[in-house]
Amino acid sequence: MLAPKDILVVTTSTIEGKSIKKHIKPVTAHIVAGTNFFSDMFAAFSDFFGGRSSSYQKQLTSLYDEAIHSIKLAAYEIGANAVVGLSIDMDEISGKNKSMFMLTAIGTAVVLENDVVVTPAFEEDEKFENVSYEKLNTLYRKRDYLKKAQEDNLTFNEDSWKFFTNNRMEEIFPFLIKKYQTMVTGVPQNELKDFYDRLLMYIDAFPEEKKVALVYSAILTEKNEYNLALLSKVVNDLNLLDLNYAHQVIGHDDFNTRKIGLQITTFNKPFYNREDIELFNAIKEQITSNFKERGTRTTKKQLLSSKEREVWICECGNTNDVPGYSAYCDGCFKDIFGFKANDVTPAKAATSISTKVELISELVG
Repeated sequence: MLAPKDILVVTTSTIEGKSIKKHIKPVTAHIVAGTNFFSDMFAAFSDFFGGRSSSYQKQLTSLYDEAIHSIKLAAYEIGANAVVGLSIDMDEISGKNKSMFMLTAIGTAVVLENDVVVTPAFEEDEKFENVSYEKLNTLYRKRDYLKKAQEDNLTFNEDSWKFFTNNRMEEIFPFLIKKYQTMVTGVPQNELKDFYDRLLMYIDAFPEEKKVALVYSAILTEKNEYNLALLSKVVNDLNLLDLNYAHQVIGHDDFNTRKIGLQITTFNKPFYNREDIELFNAIKEQITSNFKERGTRTTKKQLLSSKEREVWICECGNTNDVPGYSAYCDGCFKDIFGFKANDVTPAKAATSISTKVELISELVG
């Protein structure tokens, strides 16, 4: 099995004698050094090219080696066995009378043909012969953040969001949803938007299949109506429509979850194929069978008359005329199927699906 130290890193876009099977994604490493790292260098500039030059060379080499090591780890964790196109830059960061030097390394993680494949991603229960301090510290911070989240004592700041995102900390996801729910009321809209934007970046850092599974698993287990609405918005904003999962959501026992499933079917995905036509048609049939009238139709005697008129009793207990001046309950403003005016109803979802199927059929032949 390939280890991080065995990852091949080159500055060229190709590797002689090797064929690239797959380009995964860019990987980066940022190494920051305080001004004290170079203070002696500038203070004793006259000596730089003398006997002390070798010591500075060793320090610079150490920074370079650390960056390469970080690049290899980043590539290893996403299943790459090589990095091509490596480039390294050094920049000065200044502010508030302080300055630092940041060394940035960037390259493209790839999988080489006919080469050893890396087992990606570090799992907490995975066992290693040797454990780096970096892995140990990451695991410590994960457990610390989880403990604080469970105690409702977690601070969401730049550092914590960066850690959750960079380490794809799946365990923290339920707490992020819970936190958003508590912020909906009493928090300025700009703060709420900032939290939501960071939540999207956190989810989007996962591989495609993982982010889909993460969000839909939450939808299928969530009971809170507001959290379901949030998760539905995430599906829409990240183009995570998955028809197999949508089928499960619409078939859920909970009515509010099924309603979210209807909404999800009106969203879009990056591309469609012939298989999607079959799935859409199956979902359309499912909608017809899964959404029945939730109110009860009956009759009621009219005042001062022996005649009866048709009425329907809503889930909320309110009695409404049929057809009446409105299709919605006078008490809870829902129709006989349990939907409000702005909801995606079964009829709206079915129309959206029919339109998509028609267009996809025309384009895929």
